[in-house]
Amino acid sequence: MVPPEFANFFIASASAGGALVGLLFVAVSIAPEQIVAAQAPVERQAVAGSAFTALINAFFISLFALIPNFNIGFVIMPFSFICLLTSFIQAWRLLRRTNNWQSFLRRAFLVIISVALYGLELWNGYQLFTNPSQVGYVYNLISFILGAFAIGLIRAWELLGVRRYGLFGWLNPLHDLPGTESFSPAKNSHVAASEHPTIDEATPRSPTQ
Repeated sequence: MVPPEFANFFIASASAGGALVGLLFVAVSIAPEQIVAAQAPVERQAVAGSAFTALINAFFISLFALIPNFNIGFVIMPFSFICLLTSFIQAWRLLRRTNNWQSFLRRAFLVIISVALYGLELWNGYQLFTNPSQVGYVYNLISFILGAFAIGLIRAWELLGVRRYGLFGWLNPLHDLPGTESFSPAKNSHVAASEHPTIDEATPRSPTQ
């Protein structure tokens, strides 16, 4: 079981995770055909999947940690394994088609961070399962939850089209997409608005006007 002195952290973590997952759904709903639909670029699908997986990981583990007299390692192991498996599936989809070594490096960086996080979390979950009284493993779990939040927020930030600079901007997997690093909801709304004529334009003029 998680010591009671960690309860406030997991309450805050579960609350933040639920809110961020909801906001991610709202962001995706703006232009789902460009992010999660079958015709969307595989890079955007992978970034959205990475953000969703990381936030769901932090949310559910924090939620289960609040259950009294419950061995949290029993939940961490299967949940981390599912997240790890999801990362490997994303790696297969991303890395089997690359144009050059720069593209391969950007896509590999997206996957390696997630694989490392969930792999270490899986091992720590096993340690918590076998030694639930070791407080050090709880501190490790907190580190992994914070890491999952960091991955989720960074990927969501990239997905919204915010430009990043420096090394991490170059490693952004959306850097390879033509025209822009990500989709622009504002641009899409302007394009959609231009395709529909205004009332004055659509109304035929009388001969006397």
